[in-house]
Amino acid sequence: MGVSVASTKMEDPWAQWLSFRHYGQRRRADFTLKERLTYAASSTVTRLMLRMWTDTCRWESEGDQAFRRDLLLCRRNFIFVLWHNRVPAFFAYLDAIARRDPRFRADSIVSASKDGEFLARPIRENGGMVIRGSSSRDAARALRGGVAAAAQGASIATVGDGPRGPRYRLKPGCLMLAKAAGLPIVPLTWAGSRVAQLHRSWDQLMLPLPFSRLQFRFGEPLSVPPDADARAIARARRELEQRLEALTEWADANTRVAVQLPRPKPGELLKRRQPIDLEGRHFEE
Repeated sequence: MGVSVASTKMEDPWAQWLSFRHYGQRRRADFTLKERLTYAASSTVTRLMLRMWTDTCRWESEGDQAFRRDLLLCRRNFIFVLWHNRVPAFFAYLDAIARRDPRFRADSIVSASKDGEFLARPIRENGGMVIRGSSSRDAARALRGGVAAAAQGASIATVGDGPRGPRYRLKPGCLMLAKAAGLPIVPLTWAGSRVAQLHRSWDQLMLPLPFSRLQFRFGEPLSVPPDADARAIARARRELEQRLEALTEWADANTRVAVQLPRPKPGELLKRRQPIDLEGRHFEE
């Protein structure tokens, strides 16, 4: 019996790799023509912006001396946690490390929703790996994927308050992953000398502008014991959110918003960051 042309194409490793870069674990037929064009254009723009941030911005980092060598030499892995509105520059940071050493691997947890594909596709096309799932959708799948990736020698990048917020409210997913995978959590943020802010989005996303100065600050790693019970998880969650709050105060004080998108209307009341209530009900033990 002869082999059909269709089956030959499906078995072609290069075709499979291109399909994965474009569509992940899904098939091309799962996307409409409009979705394919939209995601392709968005990915191209995102990767261009990533390269601009990586190649034109000046970088400084603080607080990573204790683990940076282990990270670069692939001797130890971590779970990196930051707020949703500081995501863009951090992926540029990971890209810079990956270009320095191709052995470095950091898998990103991205929402399984259609909106999540706007982030997942450029990560895949840039050579990264993606774990689909979030606290609001396919949380168990994200946990399993994170544990499997950690077992293969990957660090994990995730957001503490994504994908829908509320802003600056830590979800427990990263703590459950740290417990199951045995990796320490490193909270982080960054400040920029010139950034654009999407002030009407739920998270007020920050986009560093080309030729700006970026300062990354990493908090002290936090470990979650494999036998941690609900009370220990609650204490760890409170401690991690306190560290993220301190980092956020520093970042807000050292970030200059040069452009607001869209341009505010005369007299428009902009959102302000609300203080985190660390004694709220979601921390009851």
